[in-house]
Amino acid sequence: MDGKGLEQHGREGADGSIGAPAGGTGSALMRKRLLAAGLVVILLVAVGIGLRIARREKPAGQSETGPVPVEVMAVERGEVKRVVDITGRVAPEVEVNIIPKVPGRIRSITVDVGDRVREGQVLAKIDDAELVAALHNAEAGLAVAEANARIAAAALEDARRNLDRMKQLYDAGAVSQQQLEQAQLNYDRAAAGVAEAQVRQARAAVEAARVQLANTVLTSPVDGVVTARFADPGAMAGTTQPIMTVAAIDQVQVQVSVTGDDINRLKAGQEVPVQVSAAGDQDFKGKIARISPAADARSKMYPVEITIPNPGHLLKPGMFAEVKLATEIRRDAVRVPVQAVLDKEGRKVVYVVEGGRARERRVETGIADERYVEIISGLRHGERVVITGQEFLADGAAVTVTGGAGKGAKS
Repeated sequence: MDGKGLEQHGREGADGSIGAPAGGTGSALMRKRLLAAGLVVILLVAVGIGLRIARREKPAGQSETGPVPVEVMAVERGEVKRVVDITGRVAPEVEVNIIPKVPGRIRSITVDVGDRVREGQVLAKIDDAELVAALHNAEAGLAVAEANARIAAAALEDARRNLDRMKQLYDAGAVSQQQLEQAQLNYDRAAAGVAEAQVRQARAAVEAARVQLANTVLTSPVDGVVTARFADPGAMAGTTQPIMTVAAIDQVQVQVSVTGDDINRLKAGQEVPVQVSAAGDQDFKGKIARISPAADARSKMYPVEITIPNPGHLLKPGMFAEVKLATEIRRDAVRVPVQAVLDKEGRKVVYVVEGGRARERRVETGIADERYVEIISGLRHGERVVITGQEFLADGAAVTVTGGAGKGAKS
C-alpha cells in the first residue's frame, strides 16, 4: 500500500473512528446534564430545609417583614363595676281610672287619648237634671225644718216665761202646786218640740245633694296624659266601669326582677343607667326607688322599682327598657381594658411589652364591666399591656408600639 492509500486509510480510519468516539461524547454530555439537574434538586431541597428551619427558629407571631405593630395601655387604678343587664317595661308613676261616682248619661267629654291634662281639669260631665231637682227638694225640706224649728223655739220661749211666772205666783201662794206642775209640763213639751234634729237632718240632705251634683263633673286627680278612653257622649255611665284612664308620666318607673344573690347588693337611691331603644340612643338616668323585701311567690325573684325623670315624655308606658344594675363596685381596682385579656386553654393571659418584645403574663381576673376588667394578680400598676394586635402575638415576639392610651403607654 502506497502513502496515499495509507493517508486515505488514515482519513477513513479517522472518519470511521469518529462514530465510536461520538457515541462516548454523547454519554458524557448526558451524564453532565444529569449531574447538573441533581445538583439543582439538592440545592432546592437544601434551601427548603433551610427555610423550614428558619421558620421554626423564628418566634411565633413575628411578622415576616419585622416586629408586630401593637397598641398598648398602661395598667391603671380606677372603678370597675359588675353589671347585671335586666329587661323591664316602662310604666307610669301613677295611673288613674276615671270612674263616675254617680250613674247617668254622659253629657260631654272634653279630652281624648294623648291629651295632656292638669290636676283639677274637667274631663267629662254627667247629665245633672235629676240631681239638680233633688238638690232643690232637699233645700225645700231644709227650709220647712228651719221654719218649724223657729216656731218651736218661740213656743219654748213662751213656756219658759210662763213657768217663771208660775214659780213666782206659787212662791206668793197665788197658785196651787198643780198649776205649777202644769206649767212645768208645758215647758218640757215645748223643749221636746224644738226640731233641731230635723234641721240637722235636712241640712245633711242638702249637703249630700250638692255632693252628688258636684260628682257629675269629672276632673283629673293628677297632672298627666289621657292614655285610654272607653266611652263617648250620650252613653250611659255606671259607677263601676271607667270612662277613661289618665297616667302621670313626668316621672316613670321600670320594675325589674333580681335574684337572691344580687338583691342585698342593691341600695335605695342607687343610680341606674337605663336604655330604651324606642326612645332613641340616649341613656336615661334612673334611681332605685323601692326594693322588695320578699320574693315573688311564683318567680322567686325580688321586685325592684326604678324611677326615671321624664320631662319630655319620651318614655311612654309599655316601652321595653334595658336596665344596667351595678351589683358590685370596686372604686380603686387595678384594671385593664377587657380586650387586653385573652383566654388560652382556660388560662387568662395578657401581653406585657418589655424591651421591645411581648411577654405573655398569666393573670387572675375579678369583676368586669363593658370597658374594664379587674386584675387581682399578675400585673403591676404602670405596666404596659397590649390592647390591639395581641391576637397575633406569642411569648417573646418582637413588637413595635404604634399607639395606645393611658399614662406611659408610648414610653
